[in-house]
Amino acid sequence: MYKGIPSTPVTAVTVPDDRFTLEGHDLVIVEVGSTDSDDTTVLHVPDLELVVAGDVIYNGVQMYLAQTAVVGGFGPWRAAIDTVESLTARHIVDGHQNIQLDDDAKRTIAETRQYFDNAEELLQTQNIPVDFFNAEVERYPKHLGRTVLWIGANVLYGVREHPEQLCWS
Repeated sequence: MYKGIPSTPVTAVTVPDDRFTLEGHDLVIVEVGSTDSDDTTVLHVPDLELVVAGDVIYNGVQMYLAQTAVVGGFGPWRAAIDTVESLTARHIVDGHQNIQLDDDAKRTIAETRQYFDNAEELLQTQNIPVDFFNAEVERYPKHLGRTVLWIGANVLYGVREHPEQLCWS
């Protein structure tokens, strides 16, 4: 998918005990499961009340919902959100965020959950991807990433129409 990326001599290694220290702060790797990709992790910095949430929590950006078709729904992602919330962070650095918005953990977690609630409602009331897309844009006119929304809508409705074609191997 990404052409022209040079090979690298760096090999990924497992971090012992899923934690390491940087500038005197413990950084804890927390596995949260499936979100907009499989095997998602977050980085928790307990003494800073901070979570680097990667793909779990979005902030002012349309969410990539296509992966939920692969795992059979929003349940695994909702569980990942619960795990992040259990870390009791005050600040969340999101992998997908509008930089004009703050990093308040309670707000971003609540808004991410609400996005799923709205998406589930729309999947019940909208019959085709373009209607789902338009309804999401109407609800979230300032959210960035409409191309991602369009891709997700097409995958969700495509799987609904042709579940036998879901093959990711």
